[in-house]
Amino acid sequence: MSTPLLLALATLLVLIAVPASRDLLNALRERSEHDAKRRLVPVRIDDERDARARRMRDPYDR
Repeated sequence: MSTPLLLALATLLVLIAVPASRDLLNALRERSEHDAKRRLVPVRIDDERDARARRMRDPYDR
């Protein structure tokens, strides 16, 4: 094969591979963010009213 043909094929492969690899990396990043969000544990934050009611209800449980 001639050198210009090899260069054209290599250029074509690079033009195809770069966007495909970018899409693959973005998909992997989105997947890891989704997994990280699934690992989050919900935390309940009590406001003063609930905390005060619980203290009055359980005065000896400290």
